[in-house]
Amino acid sequence: MRGKRRFLGAALAVSLLLVTPTSANANGGSYLEFDQTHYLPGDMGVAVGYVSVPKTKTDLLDRGPFYLFAVPEGMLRERRPIPTSAIRLGTFTIHDGKDSYELRAEFTAPHLASGSYFMGFCNDPCTIAGFREPLYGSISIVATRREGELLTANGTLRGKLFGARREARKAERRLDAVQDELQTQLAFGASEGDRLSARIEELETQLAAAREDHSNRTPFDPWLVGAILLVTVVAALAFRRRRMVPAITDL
Repeated sequence: MRGKRRFLGAALAVSLLLVTPTSANANGGSYLEFDQTHYLPGDMGVAVGYVSVPKTKTDLLDRGPFYLFAVPEGMLRERRPIPTSAIRLGTFTIHDGKDSYELRAEFTAPHLASGSYFMGFCNDPCTIAGFREPLYGSISIVATRREGELLTANGTLRGKLFGARREARKAERRLDAVQDELQTQLAFGASEGDRLSARIEELETQLAAAREDHSNRTPFDPWLVGAILLVTVVAALAFRRRRMVPAITDL
């Protein structure tokens, strides 16, 4: 059971190490920052946190002293007993800044097995574990400098891998969007092609009907044309003769 709790505590510390920001958080003071990531037992270190405390709550700062604890098993919780495995590493000093308070503690890295460990802020007994939010962080204890270097390199590669996977997911989403757009354009092109094909068939049908109507018309009869011309000539001669008769009578 003890081994299981140690595993859970280490897993929690690792997760905290991964999410701890690299710059000071002056809005609520959620995280403790450390001057190193990996410590050998006995190394000197510095923990720093930044907190914003409303003027109406500044009396909370007087409830110290506040300590830095390494907690191999579990974590610190306000109004809960401090775990028996917790190791008090240093005392925080409080420095009033322009917009926040700086909390600083110098410490000696504890003699613990290699691994990541929860680091917490609290008074004793633990009635204040932070301001607005718990103030905590994590450190890594290593057996050798080389181990720390390898862990750092491993963390860097993991970060690059995470970034590469994120970019790959973004590229996949962009590709899906392009494919959707192409599918839409193809569907529109197919619909427009069907519409144009139907129009062409309609025009060809109309053209064929026009040709058939023209071929069914009765051509002119040559005899009928000749008779019409003959009647026209006779009528013209009669009209001319009628005009000439009054002229002869006058003579």
